[in-house]
Amino acid sequence: MKKLRTKIVVGVFLSATVVFMLTIFFFWLSTQINMDNRADYMTELILKYDGILPQFNDYKKMDDDTRIQIYSYDEESPYRQRYFVVKIEGNNAYSADISHIASVNENDAIKMSQIVMNENNETGYLNKFRFRYSKDSDLVIFFDCSDDIFSQRRLIVIISLIAFAFVIMITIVFYFLSSIIVKPFEENSKMQKRFITDASHELKTPLAIISANAEVLAYKDGENEWITNITTQVTRISELVNELLTLNRLEEVEEITDVRPVNIGEITEKTANDFSEVFKGKNVTMKCDIQSDAVINGNPAQLERLVSVLIENASKYAVENGIVEIRLHKGSRYTFFNVFNTCETDQNADFKHLFDRFYRPDTSRASETGGHGIGLSIAKRIVTLHGGTIEAVPKENGLSFNVRLSNKLKQIKPRKEKNDKDPA
Repeated sequence: MKKLRTKIVVGVFLSATVVFMLTIFFFWLSTQINMDNRADYMTELILKYDGILPQFNDYKKMDDDTRIQIYSYDEESPYRQRYFVVKIEGNNAYSADISHIASVNENDAIKMSQIVMNENNETGYLNKFRFRYSKDSDLVIFFDCSDDIFSQRRLIVIISLIAFAFVIMITIVFYFLSSIIVKPFEENSKMQKRFITDASHELKTPLAIISANAEVLAYKDGENEWITNITTQVTRISELVNELLTLNRLEEVEEITDVRPVNIGEITEKTANDFSEVFKGKNVTMKCDIQSDAVINGNPAQLERLVSVLIENASKYAVENGIVEIRLHKGSRYTFFNVFNTCETDQNADFKHLFDRFYRPDTSRASETGGHGIGLSIAKRIVTLHGGTIEAVPKENGLSFNVRLSNKLKQIKPRKEKNDKDPA
């Protein structure tokens, strides 16, 4: 359940991060729109009064239809605002009124107005100034927004820090709460695994008795159709029980302990040779490209089971007169193992579910092939324990299983039981 807890914590962290990022973005957007509107109202008012901000009394005397509505425009407003105006004639600026600003000289003002005229935009930003270019009035008005920009950025930084702190706190809280959240799932999973284990062990005894009785009947009365069917089905159920027990044991562990150098190339060659007669019986051509000296760290029994499952799967579902290709190559960090077999596949099927228990995508993977739908689940679990990945990739005329295994799986010492004592 560690993975489930990790997914919950990561999901909460990402969700909280996205929510706060969207909040910050909409805050920035709203303040930016408000700042743009305020600056545009101011420049429009300056334009109406031929290059200066009107006194408050003059502003109040304006008709409601012509008055520019500016929030909190009062007696001090004309003295608090910083702006400058450049007069133009044709395409040239010839004079600048910089009496309402100290940070810009006349030459700079004229250069800035020339840039605005070249861009030919009515409104916009040039550095920290919001400008308005009026060809009808032959004026370029620059309104200083530095205080608003500074305030906006400071607020965004403060809100971002607060949001980051909230994200961390929420993540920490959910980290501790996740153990409570996953506890019912953990208990349910344990009960399911215990049931599978207990049921599998309980099935072994009656299956053994049925198999023994079938052998006795065959010995007394000779082989017949019914005894053969009984024996076949008992064998299938026994294999299914063993596979369920194997998968259950693999799922109970988070990491493997018996890790040692394994010649996976030799295992692959031997397994391929073991199935060569099966392929010949179906007139299937087997092509091998195996690096025989490929050695990786892993569990020998599990890696042998992985190779066997995938090659056996190819032997079951390869079509008559088809092709099976087995490749294994070791890279610097990973070893790549691929098994391809020609078969009838539905290109629209979701092949990710092939690794689910008892899943069969179509009728071609029916029980008549001898499979139980467990082998690929075992293969995926083995690959996961070995720090790798596995995927089923449909091809034009078949299906390919691509496995990537880590070459340097860490060797983990078996944990000691509580009643074990260290040697003297």
